[in-house]
Order: sequence, then structure tokens, then C-alpha cells
Amino acid sequence: MAPKAPRKAKEPIRKPKRANGEGSLSQLKDGRWQARFWRIDPLTQERKRMAVYGRTKEEAGAKMRKAMHEIETGRFIDPNKITLATWINQWLDTYKKPVLKPSTYALYEMTFRTHIEPTLGKKTLQNLQTAEIQKLINYKAKNGKLDGSGGLSTRNLHLIHQIISGALKQAEKEQKVFRNVADAVELPSIKYTEIQPLTLEQVNNFLDVAKDSRHYAAFLLELTTGLRRGELLALRWADIDLEKGTLKVNQSLSRVAVQEADSKTQLIFQAPKTKKSQRTIKIPPDALKELKIHKVKQAEERLAKGSGYSDQGLVFCGSEGQPIDPRSFTRRYETLLEKAEVPKVSFHALRHTVAVLLIKAGEKVKNVQNLLVTKSSVQRWTFTPIISTTKRWKMYLTECNHSSVKNKKAHRIDGLCLARKVKSNGSTFRKFNVKSIVGISVGINPVLASL
Repeated sequence: MAPKAPRKAKEPIRKPKRANGEGSLSQLKDGRWQARFWRIDPLTQERKRMAVYGRTKEEAGAKMRKAMHEIETGRFIDPNKITLATWINQWLDTYKKPVLKPSTYALYEMTFRTHIEPTLGKKTLQNLQTAEIQKLINYKAKNGKLDGSGGLSTRNLHLIHQIISGALKQAEKEQKVFRNVADAVELPSIKYTEIQPLTLEQVNNFLDVAKDSRHYAAFLLELTTGLRRGELLALRWADIDLEKGTLKVNQSLSRVAVQEADSKTQLIFQAPKTKKSQRTIKIPPDALKELKIHKVKQAEERLAKGSGYSDQGLVFCGSEGQPIDPRSFTRRYETLLEKAEVPKVSFHALRHTVAVLLIKAGEKVKNVQNLLVTKSSVQRWTFTPIISTTKRWKMYLTECNHSSVKNKKAHRIDGLCLARKVKSNGSTFRKFNVKSIVGISVGINPVLASL
């Protein structure tokens, strides 16, 4: 038998050599994959080794190919050199500016420029640590105010974190960072500032003094509807139906900070605070009557000014038709408060005052919340002089004389309560309308006046 031919040794299978610039992939001890490649620094022309990481081999390879393509097209930014300031500026301009209201965007931009950029702005995204963000929050809680008078409010602390975390979340999506280090930051619970509403007597005194003001109709309407200041000053006659007695909230007026304009701030009309804020409200008879008088006076003023009057169709405007600066309007309001010898409360406190008076008159909390269109629960507002709260947040009146209304039954019209006194023959007549809060100043509303 012929001897078998000796087996040929198997030649080792050699992997094809990688081409120059192709990069390499390797797995790290922690399980992640690393992709390394070379790039030429456009400034120094030096050849530098770069590395990107991924949870899987495919992910790391995809990141490397993307980076190499960006290098070839001149769009590559070294993720190890992107600073927090650079990225937040890009995030605000690209992702937030198109979707935020101008006033909200201005707030974000100012908060970043004032509180974040000076301390963490130069940190690179790759090197930013949770402890550094936590240290910033802790410092601002004690010494955050620019005038050195103390720490920032909990709301502002949450806003600082919201900006940093939002930017890092987008960076994580774009694989510029491995994780969002702001997620592990501990934030204080939001503390709500107690707002003291005006009493019935104080409202009477204020409206008596305000009668001589050119903005009396505005204050009257505010104490009827609880509109936000910007909503009130943005009202146009096109939004008001004097025949039906209704108004539509379609916009809001704000003064916002701007960078590209010559002035630091400017007045702008924008959408209301929320979608639900775009609403139709019934105007009580007293406020409706005053609005008609106000419109006649405004027409006379427009004729007297002639070509010097800039008619923008605003219900409440300056003497030449121009929008009223919200801050100037607040100063006039505060002057009237002082003249009426009423405690100085914010204009926003009038919304709380409206809520208190409605609840005190017997209106349901849910209806008041719907009227004011507030995100926060009305129960959270400070009604200490008027109501008590149980664990179930059930609200009840402590000053109502229930014996005086025992012969009344509730009748709902337009979501608000009209109490009707029942006559002996079974018919009814209107006793009061809790929406006519303005009646407290002229004696039209006997039930509110008796509270």
C-alpha cells in the first residue's frame, strides 16, 4: 500500500491589512467598545489620535465613521473640546428658540449667561462632573443673588438645573457624552411664596381711588376676570364683543431681553402662557358698562391727537395709542395702592384676590381654577383668612353666614354660580352673580358686600 502523502500545513488566515486612516476597534475592560482613528488638526497641521466609544462594536464603529466623514467635510468638532458654554448656546439657538415663547427664551438665555456660564462655561462636556453641577446649585442656593443679598429661589435653582440637564440630554442623544451627569444632582423642593390677597374693604378703597385714573376700566376688568397682566394689556377691541359681553384672550404683552437689537429690551406681543389660556370670558355687566365708556373716551382722545395717534386697536394703551409697558402699568397700580392706603401687593395678587372673593361667595374651587386658567391648584394659594384645609384639600368657608342663604339653590350659567332666592309661589329671581365682583365697590352685589 502506497504511503500517504504528508499533509500540507494550513497556512494561517491573515486578516487584510487596514488601509491608512481606516481606524481600529477594540473592547475595553468595562465592556464598552473603543474606536480609534487619526485626524489632522486644521490649526497646527499635527496628526492626532482620536477615540470614540460605544456600548457595542457596531455603535463605536458608527461613531467613528460619522466622525471621519465630518473630518473630511470640515464639520468635525472634537467632543473633548466642546465646552458647556458652547454647547448650551448651540442648544438654545438650535433646539429651544424655535419652540419657546420669546419671553421664555429670554429667561433661559439670561439665566445661562448670569448663573451658569461664569462658573461652568469653560468646562468641557466630556469632563463635566455631577459634583460640579451640585456644587453650583448649592452655592446659588446660598449666594446666588447678583446684589449679594442671599440665595436664589428654589424655582430659579430648578431652572438652572433644567437648562444644564436639557442641554446634556440632547448631547447624550447626539452621542457627544456617554451619559447625562446632571441626572444625579439633588435639588431642593420648590417652595411656593405665600401671596396675601386683598380684603374686601381694601378692594373697595382701591377702586374708589382708581376711578380718577385713565386705567380705571382696566383695574375693574382685572378684578372681575383675574386676567394676567400681559393678557390684560394685550387686549384689542377686536377681541371684545360689546354686544354679547364677551372677551377673547388671544395674546399677551411682555418686555423681554434681546441681544441682536439696539436696545437691551423690547415690548412684544406673543401667545398666552398656555394653550388653555386662549379662552373666551363673559364680561360682567358693570365691567362691560365701563368698557363702553372707556371706548368713547379713547375715540375722543384719538380724534384730538389726530395724526400723532398711533392706533393699534388696543383696549388699554398710552395717550398716543402705544402699548403700555407692563412695568409702568405696575408702577401706576402701586401708586394707587399707596394713595388708597392699601398694603403694597403685587399685581399678580389681584388674581388671588379674585379667587378668594369667588370662593367666599360660594363658587366651587374647580370653576375658579378654570376661570383663572392656572397650572397650580387653587388650593395651594394662600387663603388663610378665609378658608381651612383638610388632608383631602376639601375647602370650606369659615366666614359665610349659611343661615342667610339657606333658602337659595344653585343655578349654573356659563360655569359660574348664580344664587336664586325661591319665592313662596315657586318662581325665582336673581339675587347675586358671584362673577360681578366689581359690584362690591358700588353696592350692586349684596351677597359679596355682606361677606
